[in-house]
Amino acid sequence: MVGQMTASNASSARIDSKGRILLPPSLRSELDLEPGDSVSLKRTRAGLVVTPARKADYLSRFRELIETPPKRTGKPHNPSPSQMKKIWKERLS
Repeated sequence: MVGQMTASNASSARIDSKGRILLPPSLRSELDLEPGDSVSLKRTRAGLVVTPARKADYLSRFRELIETPPKRTGKPHNPSPSQMKKIWKERLS
């Protein structure tokens, strides 16, 4: 489920005496969750977001990757076309 919650994609669950939340079978099936799978819990202004951990981990690592500036050494320069040709010839040889 991606996007805003609507009546058609909303689900409810109860919290048991041990604090566990039982997800409805249809939701577990839709999210491909099986017994023993981990989920990520994130508190938002709207409430609680439950995400399969494998997806949350991937998205977290991806976000970190694209938001982290590259490590640069030295001052970047733009080689001329002839310099690029020479570099490619050296690397492809």
